[in-house]
Amino acid sequence: MGEDSIPEGSDESNPIQLRRATQQDKAILKSARAEEPGRDKAPSFVIKTANSNFVMTIGGEVNPILGWDIGNNLYKQDDAGISFVTSAIPVPATQGHKGDYYINPLNGFLDLQVVGFANTPNQITGYVKAGTNGIDSKLVLQRAYLSWRNFTAGMKLTLFQDGYACQPPTIDPEGPSGCVSTVAYEIGYTSKSYNGFRFAAAVDMPSYYTSNGYYRGKDHPKFDGQQVLNDNAEEMFPDIPAWVEYSWSQWNRVRLSGLLRHYAYRDLVAGKRRGVMGWGAMLSGNIQPVKPVIFYYQFAYGKGIGAYLQDIAGKPISFVPDDETPGKMKASPMMGANIGVSINPTSKLQFNAMFSESRIWDVRDYCNALPESQNYKYALYGAVNCFYNITSYLQVGIEYLYGRRVTWNKGGANDSRIQTQLAFTF
Repeated sequence: MGEDSIPEGSDESNPIQLRRATQQDKAILKSARAEEPGRDKAPSFVIKTANSNFVMTIGGEVNPILGWDIGNNLYKQDDAGISFVTSAIPVPATQGHKGDYYINPLNGFLDLQVVGFANTPNQITGYVKAGTNGIDSKLVLQRAYLSWRNFTAGMKLTLFQDGYACQPPTIDPEGPSGCVSTVAYEIGYTSKSYNGFRFAAAVDMPSYYTSNGYYRGKDHPKFDGQQVLNDNAEEMFPDIPAWVEYSWSQWNRVRLSGLLRHYAYRDLVAGKRRGVMGWGAMLSGNIQPVKPVIFYYQFAYGKGIGAYLQDIAGKPISFVPDDETPGKMKASPMMGANIGVSINPTSKLQFNAMFSESRIWDVRDYCNALPESQNYKYALYGAVNCFYNITSYLQVGIEYLYGRRVTWNKGGANDSRIQTQLAFTF
């Protein structure tokens, strides 16, 4: 029996084997997955044929987190929990309850990956991932996609996101406020490398977060004595992300990304259908000046792209009424920026630091009419952490987080967090 063979009595003549994954197996699994930031690793065990033509694996992670909030009460906010969501920081800071201690085991996932015709032009992959959200114990579907011949279709991170540039690893499941990150229903194509050049394009099913057409500006709070309402957004066109990249080594690369989106709505004043364009542009990549050090950068700007920005997604301020022209909508300008660095002095030890900002303009009147939890001007995010791999399965980490959220009407507030993790990845 081979050293890495698991079941007794198995041998190389057995067409199906349960084995410890070799480096070749892990390379097949990783190459067949869509780009993702963070620490998701190829599992250590595989079910495969002797010739590696078929590879299947089930993996996952159990990751309890212990932490302290200092200065505010972010952990108790809806849709936050162990996720350090800077857009949810209470403003003003919660009086009489400016801290929280917590132990949270609700940060784990299970995934299943199947690769057929591996290492051939017809290699096909199916990938499914389900996990918890850090708030309750329900499992939710997080990824479900199929890849074949450089095409990928299904539920995955949008192609507009640069999975390798957005951030170094964090214990925080949310990550930097200005990161371009969202899960989309997408069909996309990514080319092979041509002397370091690659390109990609996709169509995404759009999500719109609008002000629902209420004229809340100082000039036109009403039209003809009536509040103007338009909540009939129509998903007539897909979002179109695309990028081109040049890489001269694994961690030295630059990518230019673009996004086009079209928001269709009904102009109730003119009694006709109208549309407004949204667009985004992003510069991202990595720099590795010396082997232990990797820098990350991402700078994004656009109009109407709130659904793609980590901190602004879900807030109804991407498309708002144009106060100068009753009945018409306009796309709000916004940006997201991240910089980070990883230092890997040994194969077991890693230090990371990062800073991020997300910001939106020209929405003061609309934000001031929204619930205070959705009033958003900009947010800052900072993190420093250290990870140590005790074994190939077990990792310990410690992290400090700082966040600041600023609103249009009540100033801003801060929160800090210290947290640790013990992550078992299999």
